Amino acid sequence: MIYAGTELLDSVALRFRNQIEENAKAIASHHLLAEMNHNEILGWEYPKSLVKKSVCVFLQDGEDHPRIQLRMEFTKKLLAGERKVAVEEVHTQGKSRLARLFSAIHLGDWVSYYLALLYRVDPTPVKVIEALKKELAQ
Repeated sequence: MIYAGTELLDSVALRFRNQIEENAKAIASHHLLAEMNHNEILGWEYPKSLVKKSVCVFLQDGEDHPRIQLRMEFTKKLLAGERKVAVEEVHTQGKSRLARLFSAIHLGDWVSYYLALLYRVDPTPVKVIEALKKELAQ
């Protein structure tokens, strides 16, 4: 699960998710944190066997609003503490917004690549998508 604190990083979270799904052939999801705290946060209870195997990546930027930072800290503590979820933080790097966005995109691309290697899958073919396109073309 990839969580972004603000709209600034929403597209990065989507890219992170897409790269994991396409390259590592692994299911992933993403959400904006404030909205996540309204309903999705409740879903981090069951099934316990799946929750304990999950990893949450929190995308953070120096421009995140202080209220979003508070939400993020609470959510990380809840997930890592009570729910025993692995929590990772990604802090953007760079002076400009664009540099910070690309620093997180770059990291996400590499994460997806190394996750593919960990799962022992070739990140390049997209056989299921090709099969879908072929089926739709008929």
